[in-house]
Amino acid sequence: AERLGCTVIPISGGMTERQVQLITDFKPEVIMVTPSYMLAILDEFRKQGLDPRKSSLRIGIFGAEPWTNAMREEIEEAFDLHAVDIYGLSEVMGPGVASECVETKDGLHIWEDHFYPEVINPVTGEVLPDGEKGELVFTSLTKEAMPVIRYRTRDLTRLLPGTARSLRRMEKVTGRSDDMMIVRGVNVFPTQIEEKLLAIHDLSLHYQLVLTRDGRMDNMEIQVEARPDASFPAREAATKQLALSVKDTIGITALVTVLDPGSIERSVGKAKRVIDKRPKA
Repeated sequence: AERLGCTVIPISGGMTERQVQLITDFKPEVIMVTPSYMLAILDEFRKQGLDPRKSSLRIGIFGAEPWTNAMREEIEEAFDLHAVDIYGLSEVMGPGVASECVETKDGLHIWEDHFYPEVINPVTGEVLPDGEKGELVFTSLTKEAMPVIRYRTRDLTRLLPGTARSLRRMEKVTGRSDDMMIVRGVNVFPTQIEEKLLAIHDLSLHYQLVLTRDGRMDNMEIQVEARPDASFPAREAATKQLALSVKDTIGITALVTVLDPGSIERSVGKAKRVIDKRPKA
């Protein structure tokens, strides 16, 4: 960034009130955080009585955790900025393995001159053709100190042809093969639940999934905060709507608990979406 003439303000996570103050003082145009922490920054803007749409931010580069296009739209609308996805992993080089183009926002272009991507069947290891969803695998081409060969990322995506750039794209990561929950024989990813709750106006983006076991039966509780302007009748209606949507489209019966705003602990890094209280075998 500095070689491009940009001023970089390095700030670690946490101290959200200070983050908002620095945005107000330094007036940066680009911010790089996890998408869930951007929601915490949004809460702080509103808490301080500041209009996030009037901030200096024009582009948000978000990564390190799966996030849906519905969350993208929420952040873009709240801050009046462009939200793009970035992909990386510590074992390869950190962020920068792939990134979306702001012109299209239709998947992350992989730097194929440095990394060779493959998508495999996570169970059999079979290499899948472009366009089929599976687990992303990387081989580094130019890394010297610690090269990786067919490194299994556990991230689930598919490879697509280039659009804004000639390099192939990887679809937005929808989850990880190791964050999949199995609830009463049904495979469930947190992003599936997120898509359902984001479709309901009176529910916010802050949620957690709590897994418990009653005898031999697994149970899932969806804890989600209501929006500050949601009335009590609206919260009751949203509770029933979310439970019905999850049942009809995902195929599991979940207990839905709509909480007051601010009830769920805010993350300063990657959001902890799943709390598994089931006894370990």
